[in-house]
Amino acid sequence: MKKSFSWRVFISFGLFIAVLMMLVSGVILYISPPGRVANWNDWRMLGLTKKGWQHQHIIFGFTFLILSLFHLFVINWKAFFSYLKSKTTEGLKSPVELLTIIILSALFGIGTYYGIQPFSAVIKIGDTISDSWERREKQAPIPHAELMTLRQLAEQPGLGGDPAALKTKLEKAKLKVASEEQTLAEIASLNGKTAEEVYEFIAPEKTGRHKIQGQGFGKKTLQEIEGGVSSTSLQLALRQKGIEAKTDTPLKSIAANNKIEMNELRKILETMISR
Repeated sequence: MKKSFSWRVFISFGLFIAVLMMLVSGVILYISPPGRVANWNDWRMLGLTKKGWQHQHIIFGFTFLILSLFHLFVINWKAFFSYLKSKTTEGLKSPVELLTIIILSALFGIGTYYGIQPFSAVIKIGDTISDSWERREKQAPIPHAELMTLRQLAEQPGLGGDPAALKTKLEKAKLKVASEEQTLAEIASLNGKTAEEVYEFIAPEKTGRHKIQGQGFGKKTLQEIEGGVSSTSLQLALRQKGIEAKTDTPLKSIAANNKIEMNELRKILETMISR
């Protein structure tokens, strides 16, 4: 006699696979680079992009939820409610375990929110690993440049201001470009390339490191630095490196506020201008 379909076995295997996928995707997302780096370089692990792993994590999270509800309220609803009733009665008579888990759960949530050890250390380790990708991989000239259209990119310093010219450059490089309103990411996807590779065809020519001239470097502001890069672009690029700066704040104050040496700030700015 043919054995009937076992929903218990089906649900059990389903829950195991869902938990395994959430574990794997969770670990990968924990150590993955920031989106601006992952999207620019088309970062992948085990064949999937960061967004791909995010989608896997979400879908299998919902799968786990649905299978758990089905397991509790359809397959084992009688046993579940009987167990819940007996344990609730037992817990009310001896509430130590219940209170302990409630307190621990609250501690985990509050400790994470306020950055208390050891929770902050766990977050910091993940951030450190994520930031390490940023040092190893090439960075976008502007944060999330892959989301900018050719028209928006043309407005950036050194790119000429003419989106039609950028489109022509890409077409001469034998890339398919539908319109000037396409983003760098869309063009990259259409041509099977990364956003970084597409940008190389339209990037300004490198002329060597630009030296910031003039006396009183510390008194200058981002608005007063010459080199063909707007103060807003410099501000965004500094923020990408974890340096907060206002465009009208003297560089000496920017260095002091971010606890870095003036020579280090000068080198960073010179590198940005030379791109």
